[in-house]
Amino acid sequence: VSFGQIVKASEPAFAAVLSQFVYGSKVSKAKWLCLPIVIGGVILASVNELDFAVSALVSACIANLFAAFKGNENKKLMSTEGLSDRLGSVGNQFALTTILGF
Repeated sequence: VSFGQIVKASEPAFAAVLSQFVYGSKVSKAKWLCLPIVIGGVILASVNELDFAVSALVSACIANLFAAFKGNENKKLMSTEGLSDRLGSVGNQFALTTILGF
């Protein structure tokens, strides 16, 4: 398993922390209780990956942070009244936010 995939697996933790403390959204207890399982899996997967570059870790964490921002912004976007009717489907929403991300 590549190091990038291991670190990207911790994205739900980034999303929960960002949602709770930056966006002020309440994260359910069930989600908080699932996070240690996810983080434990990341730790188990990375036990053999002791040889890594710190710059790779920092880059992957920054990618997780931006993915968490994108997820929270998408959630906020789709809660806008009438917007989901205009966009049509989740696929259209994903395409639109991906294109606008550049």
